[in-house]
Amino acid sequence: MIAFFRALLQPFETLIASLLTVLTSLTGNVGLAVILLTIIVRLVFHPLSRYGFKAIRKMQSLAPQMEVIRRKFKEDPQRTNQEIMGLYRTAGVNPLGGCLPSLVQLPVLIALWNVLRQGGRFAGQTFLGVPLDLQPSPALIAQNPFLLAFPLLIAASTYFQQRMSITDPQQARFFVFMPILFAYFSFTFPVGLSIYWIASTVLGIIEYYIVLGPPARRAPPPARPSAGRKQTGKAKPA
Repeated sequence: MIAFFRALLQPFETLIASLLTVLTSLTGNVGLAVILLTIIVRLVFHPLSRYGFKAIRKMQSLAPQMEVIRRKFKEDPQRTNQEIMGLYRTAGVNPLGGCLPSLVQLPVLIALWNVLRQGGRFAGQTFLGVPLDLQPSPALIAQNPFLLAFPLLIAASTYFQQRMSITDPQQARFFVFMPILFAYFSFTFPVGLSIYWIASTVLGIIEYYIVLGPPARRAPPPARPSAGRKQTGKAKPA
């Protein structure tokens, strides 16, 4: 299985490596080449991203109704899932619509990641005065505080992207740790990979705004009537 997946990625890796080499020779800087390559990949997959963004917007519009269902059947998870799937069918929404474009792009994105991780890819190259082959560490950040900007930008861009794409409040609470986790991961790979990650995430946010505009605000779910609240009736005659 691993050999098959590797064979699937090989053509993409060869193409991406060649394109990155050409862009590096044109710009004279591999950091700029990574940003341009990220833009090209985003443009190629824009139709799929457009489909996914529209699916996300449909899911967002159903969020208040989903919350009502969860409250109504909170003691019966199976019934909750049935009711939510019924809501999807009635509204003509595919719950996987927002994920499918990402799954289709996954082989190319993994190939791009593998190419950027190749040894010596960033050796001797700098971006904004920062060596691209450096891995941020507390010791290096103490010497050059600007290195801290890359993990912080990864966390911030990931957070804003999640705010736009996640429609389920329960998922939102779970994924609140993801920006911190990704920022932590950025300490384990070169700055050059951080540039790709930031550029790809920011371009995704821009695409979202171009296709859908600002994210729709989630409407608050209907308030449950208080158990102790007395029902108001007609005024009694004096």
